[in-house]
Amino acid sequence: MHELVDAVSNGVYASGELDGETVQAYSTYLHETIHWWQHIGSTSGLVLSLTYPAQAHRNVEHLETVLKHVGSKKSLKRWAEKAALAGVTVEDPGLRAANMAVNNAIDAEFYKIATVTPASIPEAMEDPYFETVGHCYWMAYTHAVELLAGTVDPDWLHLPDATEWEASFMRNRDAKLEGWARGTQVRVAPLGLRALFEGQARMIQLQFLMFGLANPPTLAVLKDEGYFDGVYGEAFDGFLKMSNAPWPEAVDDPVVALFLLIVDLAINPTAGFPLDIESFENFIIDVDPGIRFMRLSQSVRDHHPELLGRITEYSRQEYMEVADVLTKACGYDHPGLALSTVETWATNIPGVVEILKEMETFRFDPGNIVVRVLFSHFVSFCIDKLKHPEFFCWAGAWLVGPRVSDNSQSLFLKHLSLFTDRADDDGIFPRNIPGKDPAAIIKTLSNFYANVVNYDLTRQWLLSDGPFHYDFDWLSQGYSKAELADGAKTRFERFYGVHPDNFEVLS
Repeated sequence: MHELVDAVSNGVYASGELDGETVQAYSTYLHETIHWWQHIGSTSGLVLSLTYPAQAHRNVEHLETVLKHVGSKKSLKRWAEKAALAGVTVEDPGLRAANMAVNNAIDAEFYKIATVTPASIPEAMEDPYFETVGHCYWMAYTHAVELLAGTVDPDWLHLPDATEWEASFMRNRDAKLEGWARGTQVRVAPLGLRALFEGQARMIQLQFLMFGLANPPTLAVLKDEGYFDGVYGEAFDGFLKMSNAPWPEAVDDPVVALFLLIVDLAINPTAGFPLDIESFENFIIDVDPGIRFMRLSQSVRDHHPELLGRITEYSRQEYMEVADVLTKACGYDHPGLALSTVETWATNIPGVVEILKEMETFRFDPGNIVVRVLFSHFVSFCIDKLKHPEFFCWAGAWLVGPRVSDNSQSLFLKHLSLFTDRADDDGIFPRNIPGKDPAAIIKTLSNFYANVVNYDLTRQWLLSDGPFHYDFDWLSQGYSKAELADGAKTRFERFYGVHPDNFEVLS
């Protein structure tokens, strides 16, 4: 697949100029690129991506206190449990800091469950550390927005002020609203981000494959061939049932286009980020991507069945108008409002101006580099999506066939993933980006993944029993396992002042 894709130079090709095997390989390349877009271009994806660095950054002060009063114990969760059983109270600064760090980390883990695979929520509720679904979303959004504000808007002049949310969310808890009362049953969405992300990527991939063919196979044939097996078809199947739509004949059916628009709206909530929270009591149904997908799909069945045949041109006008109908039916913000808000940040927030300049040169300040890289690409993505939402919603329809153009090619190339692998090496390598200094790209990659490794070890320290594991073979095949481990240990010691080998591992 690498060889086929690499053999094709960028540009627009005439129909039939590329063989079927190459087109198939490129469709997979597009599928994986969509996953990059989901994580840095959607609001749900960005908040999800930020849970990992937040587990470390949010806990720095707590972990420093733990090292001062408790020493280096692993896992910290196990130590805190044993200390409490031994009679240590929360008045103890070491236990108090340990509890706060562990709870922050566990809240992030439960948020992943709630948003990615919500069917697992009932099982998660059996865990004594689980608070409520609402608490998961509250903590994840608070930590994500605090991380962004600390990087680009420390005075909270532009981003939603997460420091003011606590009293309102506590009222939800005190009122025992559904999703906020511990120990009570809660309704959950039938599917989450895993199904939505894979369903979106697969359908856009099929658009790319089918729009360029004179006689494309029907969706029924594609289904029989396994293209919708498992997680790849869960979201589309759910949409058809919830919207009461029949199985369409072909990929170019307006029903398919509507499905992709609804997925786009579902994974891009606006409350809490990038817009303020207007209704704290409705926060779960406003931001949970699975619930949004369900409500938007049902609104087609109950109020707007005419939308099943509305989208035929894959145009910006169709995107904006149909999105307006759907969001009004569900009481959601129009996506254009959120995208416009992000666009203003590019000129009104000095910190965002700075990270966008860093993105242009690829010379990122090493402080919070993972956040700077992710957020700069989110802002850039949103600016382009505001101008061309149709391309990012129906990319497969704009990269092949009658709609393909230099502009669509340019947008695709601009938003490729930053790093890649190779056909002969499973390690991670910088992509050759035209106009960017290769040395700056390599330095950014090195700093980016050095931080990612540190996040991994921090998470292990907080939550994983047993010794540290250094499974970083995915990072580079140019170094031995021992060399990768030594590098990880050195960076960890440089950051926390204690070597991983000197931790007391608790049974």
